[in-house]
Amino acid sequence: MANIDNDLEERKPLKKRLSLRFEQEGQYVVNVEPQQQVEEGEIEANRELPEKLKSKIMEMGGTEETLIMKKPLTKTDVDGGESRLSIPMSKLLNHDFLTSDEKIKIHKRIKRDREGGLSVEVIDPKLHVWKLKIRGYDDDMVKKKKTRKRKRRKTSSMYLLAYKWNHVVKANSLIEGNNLQLWSFRSQQKLCLALVFH
Repeated sequence: MANIDNDLEERKPLKKRLSLRFEQEGQYVVNVEPQQQVEEGEIEANRELPEKLKSKIMEMGGTEETLIMKKPLTKTDVDGGESRLSIPMSKLLNHDFLTSDEKIKIHKRIKRDREGGLSVEVIDPKLHVWKLKIRGYDDDMVKKKKTRKRKRRKTSSMYLLAYKWNHVVKANSLIEGNNLQLWSFRSQQKLCLALVFH
């Protein structure tokens, strides 16, 4: 056990992870390695909205600013044929930014309601306000439709920010790999979003 303890001390901590090691005695030891302080500091530093966006949100009477997602833009996020930003559930930092009524409106699209989706105002980095829609997307339904099988499959649920998303991409010259922060806030109780790129 002393050798294992020494080995752990010598290792530099990277991202917080869970690992299993096999000892000669045949026992498994679970090691949880903490994140580096520098990484945590960087994350906290990036949780601040730029001042100009803060001012715009205040101008709109906005409150409850919350960072809800961080991710690099993918190829499909900037593809003109797709015209939507994917917001995977697995990337969400906060799942409580939507009310139960808003969730119902968003997921009506899954049930083939053409009027479904939640209208939201979105502020881009140039402080232009766009009217877009958040819609629900469930990969399980697409797979069932393509294969015509009714067996339950693993789902990959996400939200999509759509309807004129292509205009946002063009106006801000967005490309694959741009690092996005997606913020939510409330203006007169209505959900609004803000885009920040680093």
